This record gives sequence, structure tokens and C-alpha cells, in this order.
Amino acid sequence: MNAADRPHVVSLSKPNIILILCDDLGPGDLGILWQNQRQFKQKFATPQLDTFAEEGMILTRHYCPAPVCAPSRGSLLTGRHQGHCAVRDQQFDKELPDEYTLGSVMQQAGYATVAIGKWGLQGGKHALYWPGQRGDRSPELEPGHPLLRGFDYFYGYTGHVDGHYHYPLKGNRPMYDGYKDVTDGLAKCYTTDLFTARTKKWIVDHHKAHPKQPFFTYLAYDTPHSPQQVPTTSHLTAESNYPEGGGLTGGIQWNENGSGGQINTAKGIIDQGMHPAFADAVGDDGEPWPMYATRHVTMVRRIGDAVADIVQLLKDLKIDKNTLIIFTSDNGTHPADGHQPDYLDTFGPYDGRKRDMWEGGIRMPTLVRWPSVIAAGSKSDSPSQFHDWMATFCDLAGMQPPALCDGVSIAPTLTGSRKQRLGIVYSEYLQKGGNTASYKEWEPSRRGRPQDQMQSILLGDYKGVRVDIKNQNTPFEVYHTLDDLKETTNLAGKPGVPTQQQFQATVLRVRRVNSSAERPYDNALIPALKGIKVRPARLLRKIYQGDFSWVPQFGGLKSFQQEVVSGIIPASGAQQFTGYLKVPVNGVYDFALTTKGKAIIRLHDALLINADTNYAAGTQALSGAIPLQAGNHPITINYLPNALDSSLSLQWKVPRGEMKPIPNAQFFADEASIQ
Repeated sequence: MNAADRPHVVSLSKPNIILILCDDLGPGDLGILWQNQRQFKQKFATPQLDTFAEEGMILTRHYCPAPVCAPSRGSLLTGRHQGHCAVRDQQFDKELPDEYTLGSVMQQAGYATVAIGKWGLQGGKHALYWPGQRGDRSPELEPGHPLLRGFDYFYGYTGHVDGHYHYPLKGNRPMYDGYKDVTDGLAKCYTTDLFTARTKKWIVDHHKAHPKQPFFTYLAYDTPHSPQQVPTTSHLTAESNYPEGGGLTGGIQWNENGSGGQINTAKGIIDQGMHPAFADAVGDDGEPWPMYATRHVTMVRRIGDAVADIVQLLKDLKIDKNTLIIFTSDNGTHPADGHQPDYLDTFGPYDGRKRDMWEGGIRMPTLVRWPSVIAAGSKSDSPSQFHDWMATFCDLAGMQPPALCDGVSIAPTLTGSRKQRLGIVYSEYLQKGGNTASYKEWEPSRRGRPQDQMQSILLGDYKGVRVDIKNQNTPFEVYHTLDDLKETTNLAGKPGVPTQQQFQATVLRVRRVNSSAERPYDNALIPALKGIKVRPARLLRKIYQGDFSWVPQFGGLKSFQQEVVSGIIPASGAQQFTGYLKVPVNGVYDFALTTKGKAIIRLHDALLINADTNYAAGTQALSGAIPLQAGNHPITINYLPNALDSSLSLQWKVPRGEMKPIPNAQFFADEASIQ
């Protein structure tokens, strides 16, 4: 649905939302999080980002889904962690599935939506287009283009590798305004500046045309990713390299007629505008900083200046107090283009960098600012992950998130309005043939360790992590990452700590196999639950009031009717069935669901069947093969019946059997639910 076709929803309770995603910004790249406390000459200040943090909340345990670009962005945009996301490992430029995205759910909530910057999930035939030629690329043929994934407007790079060039014309990389290639008008345009200017212009234009319609802006910078290119010299002074002021009349400005390269900094000498604060910086050895360090810090400071520029714009427009801004990064600090993260310790107080499953690779520098709601100078240690933002935004917009979303709303953390429900923090990733770096700051036992297949999950405050996984029995190391930031003390086997069996069982219960990203534990049987008291031939059915745009999560809603039923017996209205499915024997099972309505089925926390997105009513929605251990497995069915036909049929194919309806006797209700 186009913006013009949707009602301009008027609701002061719905905040504007700006999600700023940096590329390879490490947890040690911010002064307030790390640099300010270092007792070395080799450190740097980030005053603008520090101010931003002090005006809001620091999320100290917010995790990216995987320690590299594409899967992180895939999970962020679809609200699905790496156990379910279609984009995994090194799948750059893979098409983002035509399912719910941050853009489409916010459109449904009445928001105007815009994506600016790096996309990298467009699909089409030009995946990983490395040569420096634009060639015959046609964004109209990119099936995962942002305009086809819920965004009303897009300006930026669609291709992953395009984002490696911070001067698009110099790199001959196609920059698109919607579907139009506008690269030739971008002489001397530095991408951090360009994306900031375009964001400011879009916000100004939208506010003028529709001042009461909330907006969602996804601003994805392609810095400080390599190459280490810096701004032009156009506004270089003794104190700064950023245009004076900010907001409506200062800072980076868009040139409407395109003269001078589209933005006001598109002049001077490209790639030479080093930040003057570091021109004479010396290290602990008394020697000048290496060029890679000066360039890296200049890139980071430019991002901080740009964020402050956008904040000032919101103040000028008098929409600052009702705008939620999230600032984070897609993964840890990078070692590319000569950059040495250990010179300035841009991995922060952690071990790990980009492509590591250690905290420095996946624990992101995350700041949130919302002046009318979030207390200045606040912090939260509550763990969360990228896929939680979809549920959070839906919550703030007054909607139930899709049941297809793996996340939980962290609005309670942001607003302090109610108790925070903890969600799943799960990561998996393959870095074939890789090794953890051997920086002297890192634990000796970790230096040079093989990476290969990696996986981590939080159970409470305990992180289970394993690398170089050979099979399902590869043991987890266990760390209390709230207290042990560097993961120095392996608590595996200690009293009161989750066991190997618990970690190994949980990771199987939260994920599904992806044939394009094979894992050595894909064929392991998903363990049944032990020691639960159940009653046979029963399920708990809850019915909810409301109109829903998709099969919803029902968390936080109060049912108006609930009863125990003898099997899957649908009623009218949105409903949820919960209970247990008794699996008779070990083996590989297949499931099929048929309905005139829509449904989402989960077994444990794993997505069993999606009969919501791209589901044709009345056809079979298939689970595919799923290996199960004999015993009781919790099942949840969220169901939206058709107004004229509420039929719902769930079948299974047992090992060496045929596809048949599941007998009611195989469903069990928890005794506590039927008291």
C-alpha cells in the first residue's frame, strides 16, 4: 500500500521512530561506553554521542543476531532471530523474504516509512557485484527492493558491496533515489553526509505535508566500515570538520537543485577532511597515531556530528520530545583496510570483533533517546536482541506484533511502565576457516582459536557459547556476562549454573533448519520435556477480541473466554491453542496444516508452520522435516479463522507412515491450566 492510499493516522501517543544502524561500529568506539575510562594516550572522545547517551538510556546488553552485516540486517528487518531468519552467514545481497518487515508493520500502523542508506538485501542477479562498473543493473528487477518491503521511500545503496564505497561517484557505485540511479550527480558526496542530508530533507518535507502523521525512518549508515574514507575538506577548521550548527538551517544541508554535488559538503578535497582534534595525536610510545587510527576516529566522530544534527532538526521542528531514536551497530569492530582494532581497543571491555561470537562481536553499543518518556542518564542491563524491535515498535503503535515475529517488546524497559518479559537472545554463524584474533588484551586461551560453526544463547544471565562446533554434543562454555564482561571464567558444570543438557536442548528448541546454511546439529532430535503433569486429549483454547492485520502474538492481551477442549476445535474469533503434542517414537516428522483462515504454529519456540504470510487459504502449509524425540513437546497454535469457515486441520506424517490427521489423544493439556 502506498502512503497516499493509507489514512494519515493522528495519534499523539504514537511516537515518531528513527532507527540508526551503523556499519561495523564497535562497542569500544564510544567515549561514554569505553574510551573515556581508558588510562592511555591512545583514546578518543565522542562528545556528541556521549551527549546523546546522557539524554536517554544505554542498553548495556543489546545483541546483534550475528557478527556480520547481512544476517544482522535480515533479522532486524524481519523480527526473526537467526534460528528462523532466511538470511544467514555470508548471504550478502540475498532477497529479503516477502513477509512482515519493520516497514510493512509500521505502514499498517499508519506510519509513513522511509529507508535511507545501505540495504544489501535486494536479491536479483547482481548479488555481490564487486567490479567498479554500474553496468546493466536495474533496481526494478531486485525482488527485495525496499520499496517492495514496506518502505514508502528509499534513497541509498541497494547492493551490499556498493556500501563499501563512501564516495559513490568515485567508486562508480549506483546510488538510487527510489529506482532512479542518481550517482552522476553526487560528485564529492561523502555517504555519511549524503544520508544525513537526505534524512533531514525527508523529515522536513513529511512534517510540512503531514504534521500529524507519525513516521518511521530506517537510517543505515555504511560507516565506519572499510575502506577508511573520510569527509571532504569543505568545512575544515581548527576545531571541527563539520558544518557549523545543525537542524533546519545548519549542519549538513540538501541542495534541492543538485548544484555543487547535492549537499553543502560536496566541495573541497575528497577523503582528506581529517578531524582536527586528532591531527597531532600521539600514542603511548610517543609516536604519531597511525593513519588508520586517525581515519577511523574521524569516521566515528562524523557519525556523532550527524546524529546531533538530526536531533537538532527534531528540536527545530518541535517534534523532538515525541521522537524515539535508537542508535546501534550491525556487528563488532572490523580489522579491514589496515585498521587495527587493538590500537584503540575499539572492541571495548570485551574479547571479540566482527565475525566473533564472543561479546565484542555481538554485544552492541546501543543508545535510545525519547525525551518525553525515557529518563535522561538511565541504563538497562536487561538482555535484548535486534528481533525485539519489531515487537517493540508494534507495542508503541498500539498493535499486537505478528506471531511470526520472534521478539518481545522491550517497551517496558524503555518506559518503565510494567515488568519486562525476557525474550530469546540467540545467535548462530559460520566463519569457515576463520580464527579469533590474537590481541594481547584478550584471554590467552581464546587467541587464535578456530571459529567455523559458532552458536550462543542466553539462559537468564548465563551465556552459553561454543565455537568450532563438530556436532550437537560439542560442549558450551558458560559465562555470566552481566558480571564477567570479558568471559574469563567458564562456569560450565558449576552448581546453580545451567547444565550442558539445558543449553544443548534449548538451542534445538528455538530454531529450524535452513538448507542454505547447514549446521552440524541440524539432524539432532529436538528433546521432549520431562517431568510435566498433563491430562490427555485436551488443549487450552483462549479466544481474544479485536481486529488483527495478521496472525498476532497474544502476549499481554486478556482473553475474554477460555476453556479446555478435546483437540483442535476451532471457535469464532482470534484464538490460541496451547498444550503438548505427544510424539510416539524418535524420528523425523512432517506436519501439514489446512485452513480457510491463517495460523502460526510453534513447537517449543521453534516455528513449525507459517500459514500466514504467502499462504493461500485452503491449501496445505507444510512444516518440512523436523526430527523429534519421543515424548511431550509444547505446541502453540495462533489462529485467525475465516469469517465464513473456521475449519482447521493439522496432520502429521510419523516415521515410516503416511500423512494423517493427528489423533486428539496425542494432545495433552498441562494440569495446571485445567484446574
